[in-house]
Amino acid sequence: MKRRALLRTMGVAALSTLPGAASTWAQAPAFPKPGKAIRIIVGFAPGGPTDTQARVLALEMSKSLGTPVIVENKPGASGGIGAVEVARAEPDGHTLMYISDGVVSQNPHTLKSVQYDALKDFTPIAQTTAGGVVLVMTPALPVKTVSELVAYGKAHPGTLSYASFGTGTVSHIYGEVLRQATGIDLVHIPYKGSADALKDLLAGRVQLMFDSPSTAVQYAKDGRLRILGSAGEKRRSLMPDTPTLLELGLPGFEIRGWNGLFGPAKMGDAVLQPLYAGVRAATRTKTFQEALVTMAFDPVDETPAQFAQVVKRDYDRWGAYVRQAKIAPE
Repeated sequence: MKRRALLRTMGVAALSTLPGAASTWAQAPAFPKPGKAIRIIVGFAPGGPTDTQARVLALEMSKSLGTPVIVENKPGASGGIGAVEVARAEPDGHTLMYISDGVVSQNPHTLKSVQYDALKDFTPIAQTTAGGVVLVMTPALPVKTVSELVAYGKAHPGTLSYASFGTGTVSHIYGEVLRQATGIDLVHIPYKGSADALKDLLAGRVQLMFDSPSTAVQYAKDGRLRILGSAGEKRRSLMPDTPTLLELGLPGFEIRGWNGLFGPAKMGDAVLQPLYAGVRAATRTKTFQEALVTMAFDPVDETPAQFAQVVKRDYDRWGAYVRQAKIAPE
């Protein structure tokens, strides 16, 4: 038995001296695991911009990583149900979430019960797009610019209302920022989701709303809505003729919305780096780029470290906005 054990040991030692053998064993990839699919959880119902982007991304990632990538919708709690599942998952790169910025930068400040720590429970992998909201209005109002809107609002106090997707959402927070920046008396009308809010805006029952650019552009083309300006520090490459609200003299609209991919906390570099490389290869494809054009989002190309800085910055900024607007968590 001793002789056989010795022979086996000698055989392994001899094999390890072959060119490249030891390095091949040492460099066996930790990610992706052979035969195991990658799940991307979307905390919203199918059909919205976040879900649509996630599905195009998953298709291209499956090619760049050479493994199946599937999307699972887990709607509820403003994206929180899906976020909790990812926070509790193994950090092996096979359970991820694709979210809009509100899940980690707004929810902790506007919801009473959040079952995750936005800054500690996740690993930022890649910011993929930048978009954010635009200020739109019903063309029934006899104004065409922000300055005319302010003059009208001051001449007709209490007659202007703005719709939101719900209390504490970006559409609500920015509505309060608008009220404070302009000094006009705006009435907040919260809805249960963007579809109902948009329906009343189109019908003229409310006058203003902060909405996604994809929806706004669609209705602005046929004259049913008018776009007044966009949030963010610079104009969007896909909407070059639309000024920012900062350009129009309104402070407080620095934050630009985004979408991005996250994993659980404590995801090591052996998983993070090949995953990030696969995501970047996917977002640079023609298919993904063209999908962004239809939704009026801009592509973003940043490292995980840069993305982590964006998350922390926007978390702090939104917290300040919520406190300034005196929005009570619900």
